[in-house]
Amino acid sequence: MVSGHEIKSTEILRHNHGRGKLAEANTASLIENQSVEVIVILGATYSSKVILKAIENATT
Repeated sequence: MVSGHEIKSTEILRHNHGRGKLAEANTASLIENQSVEVIVILGATYSSKVILKAIENATT
């Protein structure tokens, strides 16, 4: 959810993650920093990038 030009919350509707489940934790960092420029989770790099790109696309 975006309110007042700030990301307040995120909801991952579907993520076929395999071993990338840890990448879902990036959303907390994204909300805290208000930026998709966050450090990706080691071992879940592809999933991290996919989730962040989806959020970026949804908010622009």
